[in-house]
Amino acid sequence: MPTRRAVLGGIGLALAGLGSAHAQIPAGPAARRVATIDLLLTETLLTLGVTPVAVGNIPLYRRLVAEPTLPDGVPDLGPLQEPNLELLQHLRPDLILAPSWAESGPFGLERIAPVAWLPTFSTEKPAVEHVRDLLLRVAAMTGREAEARAWSDRADAALAEARQALQPWTDRPVYVVRFNEDGRHAAIFGGRGMIGDVLTRLGLRNAWTGRTNVWGTTSIGIEQLAGDAEARLIHFDRGAETERALRQLAASPLWAALPAVRQGRVIEMPVVYPNGGLASATRFAQQLARILPAHGTANG
Repeated sequence: MPTRRAVLGGIGLALAGLGSAHAQIPAGPAARRVATIDLLLTETLLTLGVTPVAVGNIPLYRRLVAEPTLPDGVPDLGPLQEPNLELLQHLRPDLILAPSWAESGPFGLERIAPVAWLPTFSTEKPAVEHVRDLLLRVAAMTGREAEARAWSDRADAALAEARQALQPWTDRPVYVVRFNEDGRHAAIFGGRGMIGDVLTRLGLRNAWTGRTNVWGTTSIGIEQLAGDAEARLIHFDRGAETERALRQLAASPLWAALPAVRQGRVIEMPVVYPNGGLASATRFAQQLARILPAHGTANG
């Protein structure tokens, strides 16, 4: 197992000098036993082929993120905001990945192992570039630089292929939403978040131009989906939750009056974690490239 000093030194190198997504990352001692307490950081670690020694809120990861698949048997640290410190100490990780927004919290993680406080969103760069940087940083800490470079190249190729496939479908803007079970509200995605950034990279216009939070989402009333009468409406399928929402919507005059509903431009898509990493961004692009052409004609 690497020494605490060696791991700290490697973290310092990995966090320094990243001027761009393709910057040279200095090599440091590879952390072998890595714990995570954030969904995006868990996805990032799994993308690199590293099985965490422990993960915060495994049921939430499997429900919201799902892929890359988390192997069975990984210990669950419980709620992301209140990780099980006794279990974490017992597992003796040599590195903990945690979101930088929690650094001022009362966790006391540093008493257990070196902690890499990593930014899970950026207000300065597009989301895809941010999660690419994050992948490279975590790769430098875990000795997975080759895997990170391969994934970065794979993502670029997938985005380029999806953009080409979707060129005939750039005629209409798109709303991307997740329906609330009450049938009156939805989370809508845009801004600088991952969903909005991928749409831009694929040449698709986002019909939502309103404000969003730092993750690129906000809550709206269903009636606001009438704002762009020409738009296609893409919604994420979250299983039973979405089924309940659709039952409520079926009885809603507001829903029935939406142009996308009246003209058959509502498209269901398997759920993608909207605050996810490079793997989620790639999967979203690939799903769009598969589902939009399967839905009908480009001018429909």
